[in-house]
Amino acid sequence: MFASKASLRALQKHVFARPLTSSVAVRKPAQSEQLARLFDSQKCFTNFNKPSGGYFSTSNVGLFKNKNLTSPDGLIDFSKNSLKKAKSLVKTMLLEAKNTDQGKLSYIRKLDQLSDILCRVIDVAEFIRVVHPSQKWVTAAQNTHEIMFEYMNQLNTNVELYSTLVQILDSDLVNHLSQEEIDVGKYLRQDFERSGIAMDPDTRNNFVAITQQISLLGASYNNEVHDLESFWCTITRQEFESIDDEKLKLEILDHSSKAPRGAQGISIPLAGQLPYSILMTCSNEEIRRKVWIALHNSPKRQIQTLDSFIKYRALLARMLGYQSFADYQLEHKMAKSPHHVIAFLKNLQETLLSEKKGVMSEIRNLYKYKKGSDLALTNDEILAEVKPWDRDYLLAKSMRHSESDQKNEEISEYLSVGTVMSGLNQLFKSLYNVALIPERTEKGETWNHSQVRKLSYVDLSNNETLGHLYVDFWSEKVLPSHFTIVCSRELNTSIGTESREDIKNQVHLNEDRDYQLPVISLVCNFQKPKSSGMGRLAGLDSDMPTLLTLEQVDTIFHEMGHATHSMLGRTKLHNLSGTRCSTDFVELPSVLMESFSSDPRVLCKIAKHYKTGEPLPESLLRSHQARRDSLKNCEAYMQSKMALLDQVLHNESVVDFSNQDSLKNFSSTSVYHKLESELKVFADQWSTWHGKFPHLFSYGAVYYSYLLDRAIAEKIWNGLFEKDPWSRAAGEKYKESILKWGGARDPWLCLADALDDEALSKGDARAMEIIGHL
Repeated sequence: MFASKASLRALQKHVFARPLTSSVAVRKPAQSEQLARLFDSQKCFTNFNKPSGGYFSTSNVGLFKNKNLTSPDGLIDFSKNSLKKAKSLVKTMLLEAKNTDQGKLSYIRKLDQLSDILCRVIDVAEFIRVVHPSQKWVTAAQNTHEIMFEYMNQLNTNVELYSTLVQILDSDLVNHLSQEEIDVGKYLRQDFERSGIAMDPDTRNNFVAITQQISLLGASYNNEVHDLESFWCTITRQEFESIDDEKLKLEILDHSSKAPRGAQGISIPLAGQLPYSILMTCSNEEIRRKVWIALHNSPKRQIQTLDSFIKYRALLARMLGYQSFADYQLEHKMAKSPHHVIAFLKNLQETLLSEKKGVMSEIRNLYKYKKGSDLALTNDEILAEVKPWDRDYLLAKSMRHSESDQKNEEISEYLSVGTVMSGLNQLFKSLYNVALIPERTEKGETWNHSQVRKLSYVDLSNNETLGHLYVDFWSEKVLPSHFTIVCSRELNTSIGTESREDIKNQVHLNEDRDYQLPVISLVCNFQKPKSSGMGRLAGLDSDMPTLLTLEQVDTIFHEMGHATHSMLGRTKLHNLSGTRCSTDFVELPSVLMESFSSDPRVLCKIAKHYKTGEPLPESLLRSHQARRDSLKNCEAYMQSKMALLDQVLHNESVVDFSNQDSLKNFSSTSVYHKLESELKVFADQWSTWHGKFPHLFSYGAVYYSYLLDRAIAEKIWNGLFEKDPWSRAAGEKYKESILKWGGARDPWLCLADALDDEALSKGDARAMEIIGHL
């Protein structure tokens, strides 16, 4: 609960929150054109973001307006002061719960506040560690983690905290608590118990040691997911001579001259773009096979690390009384059991394989470009013919063929980053009556004053702020990521454990100063536009906007789905705030947003050419979507294979505890190859790619969540938005049935309301079956 296996377990989902409201000083929502220019024109943004009194004359307000965060040393001090507050709160709450009924009645709210105090430090430190460009800040963030870690472990094993919570939940006092308080109490109790708190001291010490070992192995595993068994691949001279692309041969020879001495044949480096070029363009299948396998082989030590934490997880689950780690992980998720997950995945695979335009249609379309292809073959025979190293090569051939008679107009010219953000503003106004209002940032408020845009979500019905979003689309450090910096929560002023004056220096508050508002950050690594040579020579600023691909547009919509979930939620407690819901429900709002970004009725309405202002032609959009989605069903099937691998590596058959030899003989590689041979599509029976699958650690036994939420999103789209993606009625129903609840309501009840389908409310095998049939 308070441990940092991944910070606080209640804090484990470190992205996301929820808001109430705060009024905005008399102002009008920005016009779409202004919002677009603030993202597309650096000159416009620089003028807008100038401090009224000049940058050097203003005081440093601290990162995200947390006055403690004006410097790296301030972050260290903030963590130490927060620990003092946390320790003081623990002492007070235990004493009051011991002596008074009122202390017992406020105990869960105080536990929730304790979680928030620690989360406020951990989340901002994690953000700084990953995003901040200054090494001094990064070092301070790493030191902060060390400061917090020891105390987290103390809280996780605090028997008095746990026993007091159990006593309250098992007493008649529970009748005087709100449903939110009861839900948070149950959630935290589960967390304590799933961390071994009820064990005898010796067993618990052993449990903690195993947990720490899993954490260390996981860190090692994640650090080496990009490593290879060898960074060179050798082909024979004869194979090399068979390459018909002279430019490719010259490039291979140039790199081969740098290979380690003693290498036989021609050596191809597996770093850089060359191996991917070979997979796309080389007609010699044997060369592609060798390169593909080498590119997907993990080091032997990496597979040993994977095998070790899989076995330790099985042991840990047995210590807690579960048949498998998957049973342990899924007990309180939407899916509830591994059997439900596997049934869902099998149903999904059957659907993808049986559809006329599904997996086999896509594979057959690739196969016809393979030399010597025979389309009279059965589906199984064709699946056996199309190998994983054929995929990119055949896809590239099919793309070249489909584009031969088409005018390949650049769709990105209609998709500037400002156009997309302006379009999201229009969409949110239409669906939720909420606008994205740009705000000027103050000195020290962001990690890059010239680059980071600040937006406030504003409810147009009452002109009140729902929360704040800090956007950096041009980070040099981070792949597209979404961070929750602060969660929304009702302040505990009524029970005297905090004051408005104290907390206002750390968080944004609503107008009445009884709620802290959520603070979210969206960071992407889009390329900055380059000024034209003539413009630079003439001394002019071309102010070229950043132009996006369709995939990058999907990314923005996806991440803004998370942010909007945080802003529109309506709960009083931190642990139920916004996206602090079930792990296998949390991706629904973000995945659903991709349906909006793919719909021509949305994209063709908001997308405009950055020079002419002409709207995006639907024919151009559909042609690019067709090329992008040419293997859409295969991608979904491959993801389902990964989800099944995640399940079988964490099921009860991993280790036979009655046979000690099974611990020694367990092989994740054997499990992987056996599953691949059964599932057939692009089947891999040669490489150790599974050692490159980071979600096996970070999402152990719950990787299916992405597919489940994608299936749910399809149901929500068809049920609410298919007729009109701009519908206010549909947006309101979606908000009222799903978004506003955060983690305060059973997701299955939310879905039953949204889809008017009572059969979903039970969340049983039948409900999973309904969702699994697309």
